[in-house]
Amino acid sequence: MIYSAWIRQLQSLTIVIFTFIISAQTDVPRPRGVSLSKASLYSPTKDFTCFDGTSTIPFSYVNDDYCDCFDGSDEPGTAACLNGVFYCTNAGHRPQNIPSSRVNDGICDCCDGTDEYATPGRCSNICEELGKEARAKAQQLADLHKSGNHIRLELIEKGNKKRSEMALQLLQLEKDKAEAEIIKNEKEVLKSELEAKENEALQVYRDAEEKDRQRKAELERQQQETEASEQFARFDSNSDGVLTTDEIKVVNVFDKNKDGEVDQEEILHFFGDKDSVNMEDFMSTTWPMVKPLLMLDQGMFRPAVKEEDDEPEVDEEEETQRVEDTEDVGGDDENIEEIPHDDADEQDIEPEQSRAYDDETQKLIDEATEARRQLTDAERTVREIESNIRTFQQNLEKDYGLQQEYATLDGQCLEYEDKEYIYKLCLFQRVTQKSKNGGMEVGLGEWGEWAGREGNKYSVMKYTNGMACWNGPSRMSIVNINCGLESKLTSVTEPFRCEYKIELTTPAACDDSNLTQEATHDEL
Repeated sequence: MIYSAWIRQLQSLTIVIFTFIISAQTDVPRPRGVSLSKASLYSPTKDFTCFDGTSTIPFSYVNDDYCDCFDGSDEPGTAACLNGVFYCTNAGHRPQNIPSSRVNDGICDCCDGTDEYATPGRCSNICEELGKEARAKAQQLADLHKSGNHIRLELIEKGNKKRSEMALQLLQLEKDKAEAEIIKNEKEVLKSELEAKENEALQVYRDAEEKDRQRKAELERQQQETEASEQFARFDSNSDGVLTTDEIKVVNVFDKNKDGEVDQEEILHFFGDKDSVNMEDFMSTTWPMVKPLLMLDQGMFRPAVKEEDDEPEVDEEEETQRVEDTEDVGGDDENIEEIPHDDADEQDIEPEQSRAYDDETQKLIDEATEARRQLTDAERTVREIESNIRTFQQNLEKDYGLQQEYATLDGQCLEYEDKEYIYKLCLFQRVTQKSKNGGMEVGLGEWGEWAGREGNKYSVMKYTNGMACWNGPSRMSIVNINCGLESKLTSVTEPFRCEYKIELTTPAACDDSNLTQEATHDEL
């Protein structure tokens, strides 16, 4: 009993002492416009030193409506200093600092009216009403954060679970990659072995084809030489082994324009700057130009035949020569009659892919083809696994908040519509805009970084490097994040050209532990 009474007396004494301290601090003398936290800097018992330390003045100069300090600290309660600060106590609401230049300017800036002390009664004290309204809003915000925080805790749990799953999947992908690379290497070795056997078998066919090609080329060369020699002999009227300009002037085939004579221009065309050509020069230079004209000439001067019975007889030797001359002439001139070739020689040359091989060679080709296909599939598998690994690594490196509360929102797309456009925000990916009248999507930015300030970097998202504006910068988007019971976009504006402002609410931002409990004022 004695101990309990002593305790009660001690508690009563503590209350009395605490009440005394409150009263003493509340009554601390301070000039008008000075907060309690700075009251000790304004002691009436000693000279006042400017906050910037530039000068010291008698305390009587404080609030004398004359600016003595460069920083305006000597005139907190007057408008004498343009850079001074006036402190509004605003009991019952939030304290407020205003520029001292607003003191006694006829406008009520402080809700308690203390900034207009020169005209008593001008301003009513409405701090209680404003404080009540502010406290109600603060309570609503607190309730919202409290309700949203339950969802946020679920998001944190899911986010951490997702991160753990991604880490495990990444480990599995690394194992899969190692196994896939082993398979790829095995397929590559098998492919090399089978291709070596395939090439060895095919080389036999290639060698045979090359010999056949060389044989045909030699036959063709010999035929060309024979044709050129025969024609040279025909044109060399004096058989002296030299073809002169006089000799070709009487040969119609050299009359290119068919005007009845071989002029100097045509001689220059066939002989160049020479007066004559020998057999060797004729074969290499003149004959390739003469042969197409000879083919045309042999069919050009036939008289028009009205009936088959009137067709003139053709000398058998000349016809044989004409056919031989025609066989080796190429070109696209539709006037050249195509002479059919003997198909017997062409059957020996076929494209490699369509050639018929013996059974053993065909088997090697099929095995090598299958090995190439399997290696291609193995390489594709490795590339796909590597792509998935990069994706998981990038996601694991992303900053999803202090407790991974934003992790489950990655890739979630939200839309907002106004009168003209549909905006889409895919979180941690991109922002786009599309006209309601159709057309392509316009990129308003790719995920960049968190850009919040004042101790909460997770309050703002920044999306950059969007599609360039016409004669302007690349588009970008700033996403302001606030607490809400669901993730949705509440507004999209363009305050500056090519810069978009998006308001987003989400339970991930509802952290009731970070709510600051605002006091009605800073006085005790």
